[in-house]
Amino acid sequence: MIRTGRSLGLGAAVLLIALGAVAVPPAHADGEQFMNLVTYYNWDREDNYSAVTAADHARETGYQWIRTKEAWVLARPTDTSTQKPLVLYYNSERGDYMSTATTEGIASAESAGYVRKGVQAYIYRNHEPGTVPLYQYWSWDRQDNFAAASPEGIASAESAEYVRVRVEGYVRPGSDL
Repeated sequence: MIRTGRSLGLGAAVLLIALGAVAVPPAHADGEQFMNLVTYYNWDREDNYSAVTAADHARETGYQWIRTKEAWVLARPTDTSTQKPLVLYYNSERGDYMSTATTEGIASAESAGYVRKGVQAYIYRNHEPGTVPLYQYWSWDRQDNFAAASPEGIASAESAEYVRVRVEGYVRPGSDL
């Protein structure tokens, strides 16, 4: 006997995946499990941020999800010599988030009053086959940090006159399905 509710739910999930509404992580032979780096935007503040975590808090603070496929990041490290944590920071005075993985980024966040929210995921330290840079951008006008790896994210940052500050590390492309 087929359960209609379960069949409909499975059919809807397959349709959403086929339409690209739900991102499916890339398969990898080394047992690596990936999570989606998502981009949020606050229209009132003109503020971008990309994060794996904090989706509920993002909505509560006026951010809207705008891009699912910014990049794929590792759910947990499989080799700490080649991977490093991607840390989420938040500045309550600015209402601004920042994702960083470099010593410089962490020092910059902490000196500017950002509070560490925790490790979101892991990224590669160096360029590996099949990876792209995760860039940190900064906007002087908006006083905003923005981590971007997708062509859309990079174009968005550069068209809004963000300045590329550094490479945080390397990630799997978001279009790598």
